[in-house]
Amino acid sequence: MSQALTDHDLRTLLTAVGLSPDVPDESFSLTFEQLDLDSLARMEIATRIQERFGVDVEDDLAAETSPQQAKHLVNQRLESAA
Repeated sequence: MSQALTDHDLRTLLTAVGLSPDVPDESFSLTFEQLDLDSLARMEIATRIQERFGVDVEDDLAAETSPQQAKHLVNQRLESAA
């Protein structure tokens, strides 16, 4: 499970839970709330991350967390586990 969560992976996760594919990557620094991604969307993202990367981040994905922060957290945990 040493593969890192990439910007492409992040976009795939976000569009899978309802974010428009037209949203620019720069918007990933906005919070989940600002991107109109609710708690169900965050739970789905966390589940997909757990399944693919083996990292549990469900409790860390709050409305005020940004997708970029989530990506950083996943990658930190992947590095720690390596």
